[in-house]
Order: sequence, then C-alpha cells, then structure tokens
Amino acid sequence: MDSNGEVVSIISSYEDFMPYCKFQREEQYDTYQIPLHGFKIAQFNVCLNDEKETIKIEGQRPLDGTRWSRFRQEFKVPCDVYNTKDLDARFGNGVLSIRLPKKKPSNDASDSVVNKSLLLRLKTSKMAILRIAVAVVVGVAVGGYVIFKCLPSKHFIEKH
Repeated sequence: MDSNGEVVSIISSYEDFMPYCKFQREEQYDTYQIPLHGFKIAQFNVCLNDEKETIKIEGQRPLDGTRWSRFRQEFKVPCDVYNTKDLDARFGNGVLSIRLPKKKPSNDASDSVVNKSLLLRLKTSKMAILRIAVAVVVGVAVGGYVIFKCLPSKHFIEKH
C-alpha cells in the first residue's frame, strides 16, 4: 500500500530466451553444457523426470526494476541409454554442465549387435559381389557382340 492506503500493483515484464546448449558425446558419458552467465545457482532448477525420460531446466533472474530474464529448456534422456541415477549436474564459471553416464551393454547384447552387424556386412558384400559379377558378364556379352558384328572377320575370304 502507498501512504494513502491504496494498493499499488507492479507489473513485471519477462524477456524469454533459449540458452545455447553444447552437446558432447564421449565413450562413457554424454554432457550438456549450457552457458547461464549472469545467473546464480539459486535462480534456476534442474529436474529429472524418469517417467517422461526428460531433464527440465528453468530459471529466471532480475534485469532491472520490473524486467526479468527467464528460460525453460527440456532434453530427452532415454533411460535405456543413460544411467539416470548417476546423473551429475554442476554449475561453475557461469556454465551449467550435466553429465549423463551411459549404461554399459551386457555381453550378450553386444555380441548379438556385433553378430548382426557382421551378418549385415556379409550380406552387403555378397550383394556387391553379385552386382560386380553381373556387370562383368554383361560387359563381356556386349563386348563379344560388338566384336562379332562390327569388326571385319579375318576368316572371310572373297572369291573372284
């Protein structure tokens, strides 16, 4: 209230933005790096939702007076790929880093993937060999036909 007993309302305005996100793939984990310069750790939240397989990051900070800067971003985090229980989020030097450790495949699963991959390569190789063989046969047949029809025969003798 002001000095006259009247209620004064202050309207805030928001500037929404989408922070840049760098995604790095590595052998044992993947990492999201999100620069949030100007933000303090208390001004944003990082939430993991295992049911939806998502990470949601949202935050807001004052700019001046009644103006605020805010963002909201969501990432898909497949639970069959990542071990979400060991997710690690850190904030330092104005950058939020979220490290997602990858699940280690079981030996049976990796063997079957290798076997399927090898089988696929073998099938592809057989198809390539078959195509080459067909091309050679067609080439020899066309070449033979051209030689037979277009070149003069040495065995042809004219009688006068």
